[in-house]
Amino acid sequence: MSLTKRLEQVLESAEYASSEVYSARENLPDYNNNSSSNDMMSQAESYLDDTIGDLQDIIRKLEEL
Repeated sequence: MSLTKRLEQVLESAEYASSEVYSARENLPDYNNNSSSNDMMSQAESYLDDTIGDLQDIIRKLEEL
């Protein structure tokens, strides 16, 4: 399997994970004691968004070679 194809699979997994984190955060009840969980999931979503963007850039650059 080519490096580009493998990275595309990793990207797809990261996109699914990001979607799951978003759904989990949106479905948390709005209680004060859930605020730290909400913050942590929001941060995880941010890290996944950064990862997705980085993978997209890498794939694009590999395809240009």
